[in-house]
Amino acid sequence: MKVLSYIDTLSDWSGRILQWLAYILTGAILIEVVARYLFNNPTIWAFDLVMILNAGLFLGGAAYVTLKKRHIKVDVLFSSFPRRVQVAIDLVFYIVFFFPLVLTMVWFGTKAAHMSWVYQEISNTSTWGEKIWFWKAIIPASFFLLLLQGIAEFIRTLLSWKGGSHVA
Repeated sequence: MKVLSYIDTLSDWSGRILQWLAYILTGAILIEVVARYLFNNPTIWAFDLVMILNAGLFLGGAAYVTLKKRHIKVDVLFSSFPRRVQVAIDLVFYIVFFFPLVLTMVWFGTKAAHMSWVYQEISNTSTWGEKIWFWKAIIPASFFLLLLQGIAEFIRTLLSWKGGSHVA
């Protein structure tokens, strides 16, 4: 299906772009460590920037990790079940847990980011005082990408129920 290919491409590219945040994150940490411990002059921005970048990597990478099937999976009994039972469990998981959680995070994350934008909310935990609407916008954006990838995986699982191969 062409739409699955588009979703996979979007997840792949978002993951590849987000990988660059790791370099920026490392650079910000390095600058802060050098400034703090070598020059005894810590920055006012590095801590918050590191938190924002870390959130972006952690949340934004979820769709990519789902695409690559790299999430941690504890398998005690699952692999011992017949393929059809595994597919049924996956389908129930998506319907009962995955979609409600992801949709909730998109909905309430969007509301929180919007209110932060409207009120021009700033950080009250640092002297940098940066606007945090962008930080809050990471939540719904990341969960929306995860929702799209989840829909693609759900469709693949549903198709495997009808006779295709199941890739868990």
